[in-house]
Amino acid sequence: MKTSNKYIVLTAMALTFAACTQEEDFSPQTDGDAVKINATIDRLQTRVAYEADGATNFINGDEICVQNTLRETKNIATYTFDGTTWTTTDALVWNGGTAESQFQAWYPATASFDKFTLPTDQISIEELAAADWMTASTSAMVKPDDKTITLAFEHKLAKITVEVTEFTSQFGDDPCLYGATIYSLSDEYVTVNGGIRPVLRGNAATAIVCPGTYTPETNLMAVTISDSDRHQTFLNVPVNAFLTNTGLEAGKHYKFSLKVGKDAISITKVNVEPWTTKDIDGGVAEEVIPNTFDATAMTAEQLNATVAKALDYGHTELAITLAADADATMFSAITIALAAANIAEGSIDLTISGVKAVPEYGFFDYVNYFDNNEKNIAGDKLKSLTLTDVETIGEYAFSACTNLEAVNMPNVVTIGKFAFNEYTKGTKLTSLDLPNATTIGENAFAYSSLLISVNLPKVVTIGLQAFDNCDIRTLDLPEVTTIGGMAFLDNYNLVSCSAPKATTIDSYPWGNCSKLETLELTAAGNFTLYNNLFVYTPTGQINLVLNKDKESQVTQNDDGTATWKAPNIQGGNHVYTFKSITMQE
Repeated sequence: MKTSNKYIVLTAMALTFAACTQEEDFSPQTDGDAVKINATIDRLQTRVAYEADGATNFINGDEICVQNTLRETKNIATYTFDGTTWTTTDALVWNGGTAESQFQAWYPATASFDKFTLPTDQISIEELAAADWMTASTSAMVKPDDKTITLAFEHKLAKITVEVTEFTSQFGDDPCLYGATIYSLSDEYVTVNGGIRPVLRGNAATAIVCPGTYTPETNLMAVTISDSDRHQTFLNVPVNAFLTNTGLEAGKHYKFSLKVGKDAISITKVNVEPWTTKDIDGGVAEEVIPNTFDATAMTAEQLNATVAKALDYGHTELAITLAADADATMFSAITIALAAANIAEGSIDLTISGVKAVPEYGFFDYVNYFDNNEKNIAGDKLKSLTLTDVETIGEYAFSACTNLEAVNMPNVVTIGKFAFNEYTKGTKLTSLDLPNATTIGENAFAYSSLLISVNLPKVVTIGLQAFDNCDIRTLDLPEVTTIGGMAFLDNYNLVSCSAPKATTIDSYPWGNCSKLETLELTAAGNFTLYNNLFVYTPTGQINLVLNKDKESQVTQNDDGTATWKAPNIQGGNHVYTFKSITMQE
């Protein structure tokens, strides 16, 4: 790679180390053995920074690493800048006498001389600086009289600034560059693990990338354009002839001008400059909006404004702490902000702490639901949900949150009816862990057709159709005493169910469970049973386990099957023939 030389002169600071020669590493060190180093920078730019006049210096906390490649011990040191001088706690010494020393150096110190992993997060000046890989080296030399080494540092990478300079009239008022991802090349020295998130300033994005030429018909970057109405347009910026023919050179700063149309975007101009100019064009730093905030002392209006601002900033992960007794207005403040935000469905990871209860209809806008064509606009934007302290979830609290893929509710005890379902609309949950729940209301998770596994170690009551139309494969219900009607209806892939304490079982809980093979109902005493337990489920394939006190109700048939005459609470018996019936104490 071609490079642009910048200079660091190493002079004037004596360091006292233990050991002085290659042959006698434990002999007393003299001042003549120590490498003297003082890194200074003139007006040339050798480190990325953003300053009003474009000049830069190393700043407090910067680190460089220097290595004597002709020594095996006391051969490498990290030097830290404190704002005035460079210091080290390591030992870096010259080879004594006529023995030669040879040096390599690099910035940042966390890199190495010949390998670098390019950071993909370059959204702040500090992160941009950490991407500015530079190296320096010397030829072999005998220790000079002034005991000083001079290193000429080279930028190993290229810097690009991409600025939108023209919007067509197809956009609304005040269009702006809202987001960007820049794609970098890689080579044998530089590893790149994905697209780069650049520093954004106004309508410009700046990043440090690997030099080289791009492949035709690929993209330099992807951008998001937003207008004053929060309408967003997503476009790819294809590479141009300059990038595929000339390409990027190390140590150069490339400024690309973009023209943005409603359906296309193109590079209109390229300026190439030495890497000694101002880093970032396009305005001053914008306010940093956090995605974590304490709302325990906020009003509902303040919470709504805070969430709206975070969403407008582009955050998709939100962590909100509410007061333990936060009421419905606080939840409404969150949902109103979600509904109004111009963000994709299924994109928000939401964590709520502090509050003990989610009120009924907490994230379900039932007032406008039908006017919105049976769509829960706010709830549909949730992707994951963590409720760290919630113990009670009210009825319909997350109803019609159809894009919800994960929930974490470690302290929930009670889940109200229709909490995660709305008649025929379930979630995208694939697993459910409720370690402390005892009550699950009717239709709570119905129609979550992707739900395969559930962990319900303490649940006592399962309501009507609670898991209707899910895809659960096995059920272990160690504490359940009451199973509501149609609780597991249409779980076509359910293979086994164990409910050793269940005594009250309503109609059709295992209806249409066409693959059910094992069922354990081993509670002692009389059952309270209602109507048919197995409508459209072939009992001839089920191995049933009952308590031994039901032995008088069971007939073992000559063909190896067994029949259970189960007393119906409404009178008479239900008669079922199973593949087998086993009695258990």
